[in-house]
Amino acid sequence: MKKDVIISIKGTESVIEDNDTDNIELVTEGKYYKKGNKHYLSYFDSEEMTGYERTRTTLKIDGDTVSLTRFGEINSHMVFKEGVKHLGHYETPYGSFTVGVMPDSVNVDIGETTGNIRIKYMLEIDNSAKALHDLQLSIREA
Repeated sequence: MKKDVIISIKGTESVIEDNDTDNIELVTEGKYYKKGNKHYLSYFDSEEMTGYERTRTTLKIDGDTVSLTRFGEINSHMVFKEGVKHLGHYETPYGSFTVGVMPDSVNVDIGETTGNIRIKYMLEIDNSAKALHDLQLSIREA
């Protein structure tokens, strides 16, 4: 059974080259469901967050592993498991490139009505370290 949820997203990006830090904050409606032992969250990205509209983001939480898939104007798949580097492909209307994510920490505390996810990771683009990210999601039933 799908439940309507409110998802609060806070993110910090610290760009390595120029020590510049950007913060994002978004509150959006989404869907939550559980299938077996896996939890799923799904929502549409906003233009403020990704620069593109009409992109659906789905998070699959499987124990201590979080998979993020985007489909729409942006297509990507990233897997966050503490201490494990994941390489993926990131497609935009302007071109595509290889991204790597290396999580320092992946903390998940999720139930069927509330939850918190925090992921700290290094982002690489075409095998070059670009930024440190701190992503926090809070989920509550709508």
